[in-house]
Amino acid sequence: MKFFYNLERKDNFEYIVLRVEENNLSGTGAILPIRKNGENYKIFMGVIEEYRSIVEKLHCEDVFVITGILEEHFPNHPKVKFAIQAAVLELFSKKYKLDITKLLGGLKSTKNELCGERLFPEYLGDVFHAKYYPETKKETNTTFVLTKYPNNEMDTILSALSSNYEYLEVISWRELL
Repeated sequence: MKFFYNLERKDNFEYIVLRVEENNLSGTGAILPIRKNGENYKIFMGVIEEYRSIVEKLHCEDVFVITGILEEHFPNHPKVKFAIQAAVLELFSKKYKLDITKLLGGLKSTKNELCGERLFPEYLGDVFHAKYYPETKKETNTTFVLTKYPNNEMDTILSALSSNYEYLEVISWRELL
């Protein structure tokens, strides 16, 4: 699998776009560094480079185990793992002509309101963990925070995941900076 990443700029802020390619198909992920959380693009670029050789040896069918492989190699970088897995999942869904909404989505009619703890799925580090999180935390009200990235990167995946939650908050990437 080919693996690319670029630093993008939007309104004087930097974020990273990841792309994986296999047989003329591609998938995209993104990482938005939140300065107030002590994040910057340089840290994420270093982690991505650490993961690069591993990702390039994998195939899109490894989408279900990729975060474990990356965690074992270089732990504690959930946003990078999430973005890579999101890109690989998009590629996988294109290759096998699967609807991401059906693969990741739930049956809830999500209410656009805050209730309980806010969950930014990128910090879980695994797309499938984000899908099943509400089932593991039934006693806790959780609001899924869907971040709208600068060029709508990962929008399909995040929107599908949000339908597993009862409560939803949609925010622009600018609100996080």
